[in-house]
Amino acid sequence: MKLAIDSFSYHLHLGRHWFAPSQPRGLRWYCDTCRALEADGLHIDPAHIDLGRDADWLARYADRYGLYIELGASGTSPEDLAAPLAAAERLGARVLRTFIGGTCSDGRQATAARARAARDHLARAVEAAGRHNVCIAVENHGDLFLDDLLGILEVESPYLGVCYDSGNFAAVGEDPVEALEALLDRVVCTHLKDVCPAARFPDAPVFGPPGARLLFCALGDGSLPFPHIVDRLRQTKGPDARITIEIHSPYRRDLDEAELLAFESDNVARSVAYARDVLGICTGPRET
Repeated sequence: MKLAIDSFSYHLHLGRHWFAPSQPRGLRWYCDTCRALEADGLHIDPAHIDLGRDADWLARYADRYGLYIELGASGTSPEDLAAPLAAAERLGARVLRTFIGGTCSDGRQATAARARAARDHLARAVEAAGRHNVCIAVENHGDLFLDDLLGILEVESPYLGVCYDSGNFAAVGEDPVEALEALLDRVVCTHLKDVCPAARFPDAPVFGPPGARLLFCALGDGSLPFPHIVDRLRQTKGPDARITIEIHSPYRRDLDEAELLAFESDNVARSVAYARDVLGICTGPRET
């Protein structure tokens, strides 16, 4: 199996979300860091790339160092996905991961309505995906329940699948293993993400609706059964499957900037080691 690191794993370093470091890092730093960790691929969040400015050098970079790319987007309409699909083709990406937006805290009627609209959008967007030979992967981004995602997958197309995010299912109170079994045939990429009780990091904001409040953590530090999850993916997708880890380190307010960034880097490095040594996701040495 091949391993990629989602760029959101370094969201504190990159400074495009809720924390702004004094010296934000950029996309090339992320790429170099993944290569130093001997990752096989790059999985790039839409907040971390300028498609017009970055696509050409990134394609050359990936080719030089033998890295595959999975690209991220947001939205589900053909208009939302037109430029990202074209960029994905330029980058040789097989997968364009996207999400709808919103929150499951809105309730099941709201998520069901969003899912119906997304299904109608994606029924049209898969035509463009086919022209670019790129599969659109819809993620459960804390905005959908499993039933909503299954409704979207009523669009039967080889160019529509799922980005399975283990932690996000747990964050909305659903069972990540049950969700994997329900979606397994349509999983085309992953965000392997572990969860722990909020009490582990009391200085960090929590996730999830009431009754399911938790935090994300390094792989192997939490409660999710990743040996089983990865075995099921290996059995279904084969030994050459591409696996992405997304390490959402908590924003710990009691740490100073240097400590917080070191905490994030350590979580990613330990997660890569766990993926390699415990889960058997073999990364190979990259050209230097």
